[in-house]
Amino acid sequence: MKKRYLYQQEIHQMADAALISYEFGCSWKRAFEAAAEFAIDELGVKATRAQAATAVRIAQTNWEGIKIGIRGKQ
Repeated sequence: MKKRYLYQQEIHQMADAALISYEFGCSWKRAFEAAAEFAIDELGVKATRAQAATAVRIAQTNWEGIKIGIRGKQ
């Protein structure tokens, strides 16, 4: 499987997969793996460590946003 440049949209799709994984497993390590697996399964490309790490960082930022949004509604 080849590595290639991933578009911003593809990184965000990986981030969505990572966030879903974190919601169910509460493990950022597993979320990293889920992002990499998403790239292979859905995009047909082997993501680099930097690409998967970027996706996880975006997922972590989104997770913080969800937590802030929930706190604001209380």
